[in-house]
Amino acid sequence: MSKRESRAANLLMCYAMTLAASYTMMRTVADSLFLSRIGSESLAAVFVASGTATALIAWVWFALTRRLNLAVAIRVSGITMAGLTITAWGALPFWHHSWWLLASIYLLAEIKGCVNAINLITAMNDVLGGHSSRFSWARIGLGAPLAGTLVGSLIGIEASFIDLRSWLLLSAFFDLVGLLPLANLSKISIPKPGPRLKSSTSMATTTSRVISNLKRYACSRQFRFWIGVLIAAKVVVLTLVTFFWKVSVTEYYGGNEQSMTRYFGVFYACIGLLTLAIQGWLTGHLLSRKSLYVPILVMPVTLSVLAVIGAFGAGALFLLVILTLAKSLEIWRRSVHDTTLNMLYTKIERHKRRTAIAVNSAVVKPLAEVGASLVLLFGTPFWHKSIVALGLGVWIMATISLLRLVLRTQPRHQTRLAGGCPPETAVESNVEKLVPGLFNH
Repeated sequence: MSKRESRAANLLMCYAMTLAASYTMMRTVADSLFLSRIGSESLAAVFVASGTATALIAWVWFALTRRLNLAVAIRVSGITMAGLTITAWGALPFWHHSWWLLASIYLLAEIKGCVNAINLITAMNDVLGGHSSRFSWARIGLGAPLAGTLVGSLIGIEASFIDLRSWLLLSAFFDLVGLLPLANLSKISIPKPGPRLKSSTSMATTTSRVISNLKRYACSRQFRFWIGVLIAAKVVVLTLVTFFWKVSVTEYYGGNEQSMTRYFGVFYACIGLLTLAIQGWLTGHLLSRKSLYVPILVMPVTLSVLAVIGAFGAGALFLLVILTLAKSLEIWRRSVHDTTLNMLYTKIERHKRRTAIAVNSAVVKPLAEVGASLVLLFGTPFWHKSIVALGLGVWIMATISLLRLVLRTQPRHQTRLAGGCPPETAVESNVEKLVPGLFNH
């Protein structure tokens, strides 16, 4: 890893830390306030409203980011999120039990998470690209769990001494601090190494090297389809798991605000600490292996096992334990699963990555959340369990299909036969840019 790449990875890690710190505080405040003051009976309706509004706002953000420079987009989002959070902080003493205000705070946390995810993933792909070390990606992934550990521990310890409103102000502070690491975004991007053409090198040898370097690009259309299906299925399952986890926490603690705040704080601290350990010791090694089936399949398979176990038990404590274990798979999602997915975007051509990232983050994910929320609002317990089972099956199938697509290296004449993607979208368009006229004979 070069010194420049190491510096870029460190700055991106700091950016991820500030975003995660702000989000963890906002998420804890939003959950604790709404569940303690309103109750879990209205949670399904808030899920629907949150998913719908997040989808609309994320789509607007996606449209804006296509016209704005990434550095400008980061500044605009950071200042806007800080301003809205400070507004909520100022309004809370006057409407402390208002359904609309508490739902808006819940919604703001979701929007903050969605917009920040788009910014971070886009920044990682724009700065690092597919030619950087996989350990750089793993290092950046350390930022979120480190922030989660520190913030969660602080909230868990201080839950009895610091009121929830104060955490909103600190969340806004981190929104503004997050503008600093990527202030000079253009100066930290890692340039893509080009092929070195020598006069003594034959055209055949040069062409072979160029094609070898470009084999990693998969068919963009199929890639976008399968990763979209994977993300949609994952979001549906995790939305349902999150809903029932929050309901189980509310029922077990009887709606006590301080107890739930402490539970959420300790939970996020443990999640962050374990994620940090896996990210530091395991993620880089898993990503450096040829096969990526284990990093992406562990989560849906484990959730399937827990779903089967949960179907045979009852009682508030039993459900809390099972759902806490299911929610604890956030450890694997943050450290390995999502890092692997983010890295897989480099398997398509650079100029198509930003659109693919934005569509999945701003359209597919929010719409999947809306769909899952509507199932929660109008569906029966039987439908809830059926959708979880169906979602897990689709998630596993899409994962296998995506990995089969991106992990195989294809010669020119096999591209259409194996993947159904026109050759020019996979390799030849890139080769032709470097070796003009090669395929015009």
